Amino acid sequence: MRDELTVRKASGLRSRPVPQADCLMVFSPQSGKIHWLGLNTWLVLELCDGRTVEQVERGYAELAGDKLNDDGAHRQVQRGLESLLSSRLIEAAPA
Repeated sequence: MRDELTVRKASGLRSRPVPQADCLMVFSPQSGKIHWLGLNTWLVLELCDGRTVEQVERGYAELAGDKLNDDGAHRQVQRGLESLLSSRLIEAAPA
C-alpha cells in the first residue's frame, strides 16, 4: 500500500474487545459479517484515523517499542492494512 494514502475506519463499524481471546470482534454493517482481529491487526485498525500509511507505520513502530525493527513493523502494518482493506473495515484515499 502506498505511503501517501490516508486510511480510516469504514463508517458504522461496531466492535467489542474479547479479552479472553486477546482479540477484537468487529461487525461491519456494510458486509453483514463479523471479523475477529488479532492484536497486531487490532492495533493497525486503531491507528486508521485518517493518518497516512507512513504515519500508521510510525505509530505502530512507536507502540511496538523495541519488540520490532522498522522492517518488521513495516511488514506487519502492510499485512494488517491489506487484510483490513480486503475485509472493507478500512477505506483508503489519496492524501
